[in-house]
Amino acid sequence: MQKVNIFLGAGWAGLAALLAVFLGALVSIPEAILIAGLLICVACCWVMLFTRNADEYTRGLWTSGASMAFATLLILFLGLPFAEGVYDGFQSTRAGTPGQNNERDIPAIASIALAIIAFYIGLFWKRMRGGI
Repeated sequence: MQKVNIFLGAGWAGLAALLAVFLGALVSIPEAILIAGLLICVACCWVMLFTRNADEYTRGLWTSGASMAFATLLILFLGLPFAEGVYDGFQSTRAGTPGQNNERDIPAIASIALAIIAFYIGLFWKRMRGGI
């Protein structure tokens, strides 16, 4: 099997696993199935990492997806703390009581999830446009 076909197949399999995880979270299926879907998605990303240099097309797809994920992380690095501060300001449940109920409203794992979603958006946006 050619590396290009492996890369493209892993892209589709990773997207399918990611969609299955989100749909499974909406209908609340068992957590073991969600974890299996996430592991498949991560494994597909690793497969794409090792086959990304098969030719110029796959290198361009990988670069597009990685650039989108990196830009998403940069935006979230500044945007999520700001959004959480604004949300806390509007809620004002913690105003004047430092040290109490200091839970985070936006979990840290949200950044990773949004970066993976952005990677697949960048990858398939470039793929559907057909450009290198």
